[in-house]
Amino acid sequence: MTDLLKGANSYVPSVPLRIGVMAGLDTSGPDASVLLLTAQGRVRGDADLVFHGQPVHPSGAVRHLGQHNGADWLQLDLPGVEPAVERIAVAASATGGALSEARPSVAAFAPDGTMVVRYELGDATTETACVLGEFYRRAGGWKFRAVGQGWDSGLAGLAVDHGLEVAGHGAAPEPVPAVPPPAPGLVPPPYPPAPGLVPPPYRPAAPAPAPAFGAFFPPGPKHGYATGPGPFVPAPPQVHQLRSGPAVPPPPAPTAPAVPGGWGFGAEFPPYAVQERGSQVVTVPSSVPPGPVIVEFETSGDDYICVYTLDERNKDADLLVNTALRDPRHRALAVAPEGRRLRIRVSCERRWTLKILPLSAAALLDGPLEGRGDDVVRYTGPLADLVFRAKTDSNVTLYGYEVGYGGTELPENGILLVNEIDKVRSTSPMPPGPLLLKLRANGTWTMKARPV
Repeated sequence: MTDLLKGANSYVPSVPLRIGVMAGLDTSGPDASVLLLTAQGRVRGDADLVFHGQPVHPSGAVRHLGQHNGADWLQLDLPGVEPAVERIAVAASATGGALSEARPSVAAFAPDGTMVVRYELGDATTETACVLGEFYRRAGGWKFRAVGQGWDSGLAGLAVDHGLEVAGHGAAPEPVPAVPPPAPGLVPPPYPPAPGLVPPPYRPAAPAPAPAFGAFFPPGPKHGYATGPGPFVPAPPQVHQLRSGPAVPPPPAPTAPAVPGGWGFGAEFPPYAVQERGSQVVTVPSSVPPGPVIVEFETSGDDYICVYTLDERNKDADLLVNTALRDPRHRALAVAPEGRRLRIRVSCERRWTLKILPLSAAALLDGPLEGRGDDVVRYTGPLADLVFRAKTDSNVTLYGYEVGYGGTELPENGILLVNEIDKVRSTSPMPPGPLLLKLRANGTWTMKARPV
């Protein structure tokens, strides 16, 4: 589970999630709502607002489930979200008073009840509505960002700023069709993922009913799960009429480039590159977030080269490159530290290039791979044997790291797959992906995964 600070982000698994919005203090919980947004941060129409008065999106990918265990619950089927939707904002609004009195938080749960990410709003003052966080597309998957942006004008002001218009009071809308009850046999997880917060049972996706769109409800009476068999019935609320502007087809939303193999581990950021000559110290900019990264070093000619990371006392820490290979291009794993910038010391007499890359830049092992020198490879396939060949005059090591989606830390201990000298011909059992492979080889090599 990742507990985020304001402004931080984390990958989340691309699976159906249950989202709980609750009060952190002993007050009535806030109302939860969802806005489905294009790349321009705007809704396409009234249907893109999901809340207790309009509980199902036409796509069926977003549902408002109501109250359960002290929280207001939503269901978000990430694989079913339409391609035109680039961001999904999760909002909270107070039923009375400011959000500072409730200290709301949002948490996302996988279908098995595992909490995958959480954020608590701790700096609210007079705001009565806020976007707690947003899910957004990145590298073929989804990430969650802790936003914490508030509005004094309540949910109406929040909705207007995202492309909706709020009219005056109107008549009560037609009854909203009930959300189907949970399928028989589905029960809540047997343990609470966090103190006081247990998600409702996961509801498999079902065809969305035809909801009555065009109604905006201010905070009103709460509603809950039925105590016995029967449909989920919302309480009749007061209503404002919501309308969007003139119907204009939304512009096509750009999609993030897909990362082959469905890779979703490690933060995404623009690559950073620097060219220098001789022995130098490089301070990586703050645009590179904390967590594991790829350090790529390249030069020409033959020379003895060392590249180290520096610790908080400005001393050599991890040896990234140690080679006398002619015209080398090595890739190594490093971890950008929390709370300070990554610093790297290069010992080389020639002109060289150093790059800092996200883990998704590593080559994908989805067929035969060949290379020369140290490298970082990602694997997302099934259980397999790793067939590895190398020609070198020094020791060759290859470690595998079992990494999960949504995390940012490497495991402390990797799996030693290869540890040999000179001409290497080995086959090693390898667990299923996602795996990160770290290779040390001062020579040429080939590898392939042979499924078992």
